[in-house]
Amino acid sequence: MPDRSPSPPTRRVIDIVALLTDASDPISVAGIAERLDIARATATAILAELDSAGWVVRDSNRGYVIGPALAGLGTSALPHGVGDVLAALATRTGCGATLSRIEPDRLTVLDVRHGSERVVPGIPVGHRIPLQFPAGASVMPWRVAAEQNTWIAAAPESDRRTASTLLALVRDRGVALFRPRGDDASLVDLLADLLTAVGSELLQPHLRTRVLRQLATLTARPYTKSDLDSDDALPLSYLAAPVFDAAGIPAYEVQLGPLRATTTKAERDEYISATLAAAQALTASVTDR
Repeated sequence: MPDRSPSPPTRRVIDIVALLTDASDPISVAGIAERLDIARATATAILAELDSAGWVVRDSNRGYVIGPALAGLGTSALPHGVGDVLAALATRTGCGATLSRIEPDRLTVLDVRHGSERVVPGIPVGHRIPLQFPAGASVMPWRVAAEQNTWIAAAPESDRRTASTLLALVRDRGVALFRPRGDDASLVDLLADLLTAVGSELLQPHLRTRVLRQLATLTARPYTKSDLDSDDALPLSYLAAPVFDAAGIPAYEVQLGPLRATTTKAERDEYISATLAAAQALTASVTDR
């Protein structure tokens, strides 16, 4: 059927943006061309322009997702220095890093930078998740009481005491740390290595969804004060720290994902130091714009 659009080239741009906006995972050039029934060369040319403008981003597995310039439409755009800070954090630690916007009901990923040792599997720019325990733990101690109460109340009943305790710990330390259960640490390491090696784009969609959901479930046990102070080798899933806007509100969260089955206290302290330094630099970037 002929293309009846008054401007077919413009229509193709719109179709690609719409496809990536609705996608829950990165899509390759071949996948975009196939789904939209357009030439691969045409898709490549359009994506190159969108990438240059920051409207799309290509991940380490050559899949495309919505970029920070487009994800930020409707809210104030982030300053260019944000990407540099995240990239420096990923380089310093070898781990994947993300920056997310925190709203009362959801967390939206604004930028993703992959590390040399760990990518951030299956988390594209524009990805949104409900703001429910433990998501948003790093910002919640500085949010209004009503938001804190809603966040705690939405947690499973068995986790509500943990959620309340976590808020006090994060306010004291400035960072939230999460780990798998002891008997799950090796499985987390295996799943992370699998996704890093094959790329989440190469897995069948239903399998990718199951793996990522399982990985999220296994990695979300908060560190306690005794964990943070322990000299023992411990597993470490990820860290998160708040980023404050010009009004002093923790509107963003920077997250680092070591996803390691075991870490020494010195290694954990370095991850904490790097994450806090990045959070401070990001706060400066956001407030100075």
